[in-house]
Amino acid sequence: MRLLDVFTNYRSSIILILALAIGAMVGIYFPELAHSVAPIGNIFINLLFMIVVPLVSLSVTSSIASMTDLKKLGIILLAVILVSAIMAIIPSLTMISLATLFNPAQGVTLTLSEPMNTGGGHMDFVKMLTTNDFVGLLSKSNILALVIMSIIAGVAIGQSGEHGRKVAAMLHSLNVVIMKIVSMIMIVAPIGLGCYFASTMANQDPELLTSFARAILLFLVTALIYFIFGSTFYAAIAGGRPAIASFWRNVFPSAATALGTSSSLASLPVNLRSAQKMGLKEEIADICLPLLVNINKGGAAMTASLKIVFIYAVLGLDFTPEVFFITLLLATLYAVIVSGVPGGAFLGEIFIVTSLGLPMEVIPMLVVIGATTDAMATVINVTHDLSATQLIEKIVGKRLTFHTDNDKDPAALS
Repeated sequence: MRLLDVFTNYRSSIILILALAIGAMVGIYFPELAHSVAPIGNIFINLLFMIVVPLVSLSVTSSIASMTDLKKLGIILLAVILVSAIMAIIPSLTMISLATLFNPAQGVTLTLSEPMNTGGGHMDFVKMLTTNDFVGLLSKSNILALVIMSIIAGVAIGQSGEHGRKVAAMLHSLNVVIMKIVSMIMIVAPIGLGCYFASTMANQDPELLTSFARAILLFLVTALIYFIFGSTFYAAIAGGRPAIASFWRNVFPSAATALGTSSSLASLPVNLRSAQKMGLKEEIADICLPLLVNINKGGAAMTASLKIVFIYAVLGLDFTPEVFFITLLLATLYAVIVSGVPGGAFLGEIFIVTSLGLPMEVIPMLVVIGATTDAMATVINVTHDLSATQLIEKIVGKRLTFHTDNDKDPAALS
């Protein structure tokens, strides 16, 4: 029964990994067949690119517009965003450093079917973060600028009173439709990505598969170390030895649920119970954890960082200081914004590829890394929601007074 539960929880990931593995074998041992099915893969990738702009704009704008309904509790919201950003930067720095030190590619280079133009390694941050007209926001090449404008639009909608609420309701309905389109496209994901990966691997060195195994092993070891020492570090800042002891006494039900379901949302009820057992203030935990489940994604930041370092290595590109900082920025945005978009299974890969100007051929490789590291990344995401709540309670302290119909004795909240 346990094996059946595992398959149920990881069914989509297992099917996707099997499809990519079959595609890799077809590409290596039957290259002519791989080339013949390439158009199927190209059609699927194009479908993803066609939907990515409305998906990003509607999802991010709608989400931010809803969040600003908590403006009366702005101090908590600000603390949530600040802590989430910091808890994305720290694991990203760790992953980037170790991935560049222990290069998982080990000299293996990806052969592309078409020449790649990366602009000579120079990145124009003005063009990356903004466009010179509105039409530019409708291009997948300007996905980062689209995210920034969507955030601004979401904040404006949330601050526009009754008119803003009407717009937010409309955006929510549109977002539901977009997500249905995405779900329809994803039905053929195993076939589409399998065919695309087959054509990509048709001209590659089989040693490239070994590079994937090294990258995944590196992630698992790094994630385990960060889970142990990072969690202890955050708890120490939040409350010293008592907070450390409280965290480690109560975190394992949340960690087990995250590992078993590979879902931050499914782990939320268990996390709320763990927060209660840790003695965290109910008024703070009940606000923070539902927000953190969408934007506090340190595990996702680690995954994004590894993807970028790995792809740069197999493409033979220089990982310059400039690329280092943009990787840190992208990993943070990936964690705080992109990974929280519901249903956007490949949005992160598209976000990375379009932001860095990388070839579409690397998307299946990013999917492989993402699918195989998802369970451990979810453990980091879920357990560090508790760590973040500890820190937020420390930051907020007694500066925020809650008013309810039945005011509670402050002593009872301790």
